Amino acid sequence: MGEIDWSPVVESLAKANWTAIVVALVSGVVAIKAPLLLWKRQSERESASVKAALFAEVSALVEIVERRGFIDALRERQATLASRQASAQRTSDVAPEFYEVLIDSQFNRVYQANLTRFGVLTVEEAGQLVRFHQFADSVRLDVIPGGGLAVGTNNPDLFQEAADLLQTAMEIGYSLTAANAGASRK
Repeated sequence: MGEIDWSPVVESLAKANWTAIVVALVSGVVAIKAPLLLWKRQSERESASVKAALFAEVSALVEIVERRGFIDALRERQATLASRQASAQRTSDVAPEFYEVLIDSQFNRVYQANLTRFGVLTVEEAGQLVRFHQFADSVRLDVIPGGGLAVGTNNPDLFQEAADLLQTAMEIGYSLTAANAGASRK
């Protein structure tokens, strides 16, 4: 076997314009890396915006429930029915109580629009956000026209259950918004 003659390779490398080669390589790396860095920065900003919007919606819904006194109203109706039942001969003699609130099915537009972007949240945040909306929507279904409390009932336990579910949603909402407020201050 003959030996390989490397001298032509060495000579051609010695004659190469290394400055031009290095400039071309650096330009190529920058041309590839710059758009990737811009895309990453934009993605991070978008993730932060989605997360902020999801928590802002929770905060607004919590504030609406507080300002409109929904939990107190549900508990008052429960107490009224319980009092009537205590003084009535039979449960069927108790007049029903009604509680109806017009709440659009799109009350949580931000949540619904961003279900596919929950990857911006921690596992804990995503789980709690879903729980918040499920509890809130459950109560919404009870109080909208045609719902169990909207059509009326003489069962005080149904008002108690709705108030408890809404209270649980509120506690989750307080927790989510407090945790997010602390994180955004850092």
